[in-house]
Amino acid sequence: MHLNQYYTQNIYGDALIQSLSIRSPKIALDLGFGAGDLLHAARRRWKDLSLIGVDIDRQNIIKANSGNLIKTLELNGFELALPQLIGEQFGNIDLLISNPPYFSCDLNDTNKRILHDIGLLDCISKNLNKIPAELIFLAQNLRLLSKSGELGIILPAGLISGQKWQPIREFLLSNYQITNVIQLPVDSFKKTDAQTFILILKHQQSQNSSGCVRLSNMSESSFFNISRSQAISRADYNYYKIAKSLISIKKPTTETFEIFRGNKSHNVLSLSNCEHVHTTNMPSVPERINLYGKKVAGEKVATTGDILIARVGRRCIGRVAIVESGQAIVSDCIIVISPKNKSNSEAIWDIVSSVDFKNYLVSAAFGVGAKYITYKIIMDYLMREYEASK
Repeated sequence: MHLNQYYTQNIYGDALIQSLSIRSPKIALDLGFGAGDLLHAARRRWKDLSLIGVDIDRQNIIKANSGNLIKTLELNGFELALPQLIGEQFGNIDLLISNPPYFSCDLNDTNKRILHDIGLLDCISKNLNKIPAELIFLAQNLRLLSKSGELGIILPAGLISGQKWQPIREFLLSNYQITNVIQLPVDSFKKTDAQTFILILKHQQSQNSSGCVRLSNMSESSFFNISRSQAISRADYNYYKIAKSLISIKKPTTETFEIFRGNKSHNVLSLSNCEHVHTTNMPSVPERINLYGKKVAGEKVATTGDILIARVGRRCIGRVAIVESGQAIVSDCIIVISPKNKSNSEAIWDIVSSVDFKNYLVSAAFGVGAKYITYKIIMDYLMREYEASK
């Protein structure tokens, strides 16, 4: 049985523990403790701390028991009665720490009850049959969180910045105090390059708290605060480092250009033998290109002066090109900026062909594995820079 376990290196475990504000916890519990790295990091900070580890992997239980430092419970993290079982044996837990397994699990009746018990079920689309396992682990930790306790949990980018999970972030920010979101390097865990974050939260202590969320990055010494509404939109440091000045309540206009994407997939267009532009055709560096296709009724076509931007793909984000001559159909993986005239085309090209724009797209892209960008990501940057250059 593959449990999708990605054990925590000491440097990241220590970063999580040092970010906690709780002063003198008595008991720390790690749901899905694995090799026990987070619990040992907690013990390095608090010498008298009692450690409890819950895990379904028998080998982890045996190894921990041999050390006589961690009190273990061989339980499934998806056990509905988990809070009751832990409460009966240990009482209230001061400190909860977790690096949950990452995989997709069924949204079955048990998992629905776990989510409903804490209030998260209403934040999830009723059309979903699968959800991230880490969301269940988050809910279980929230069920265990005492009024004076604190939770430090490592979560993937989807829950921190993904559009699909905005209702989850809104729920957390409405019902808890999120004190810190720390972005980790993409290579933080062996066997995966998933972008991950440390999330620190506790129950709201008062209604008069500022509502600000502190963002930081393990690779940098700087930090800054964002508003609650910004954190609901997304809460990743790298994005706001570049784009925080772009956040605006003003809606961008399209007076100088139109923006659209292709309406057919690469596979469909290939089967129809249509000459078309896809991310695989896009140059790796900004280039002026010539197209040799033709217009086809009902298809989205890029023509002379149009600017093409790769929309999806971790390796393709940031690829841009301007059509020097000709025309061709574009796949649904291409976003097209179609300026009103040549002057506007060149002005926009100067912006999107820059290194700054590429870095912005890479930091702003959504998704954990298959990265993607949206119209709004482009418009936020483009309208600001274009207006500044006029």
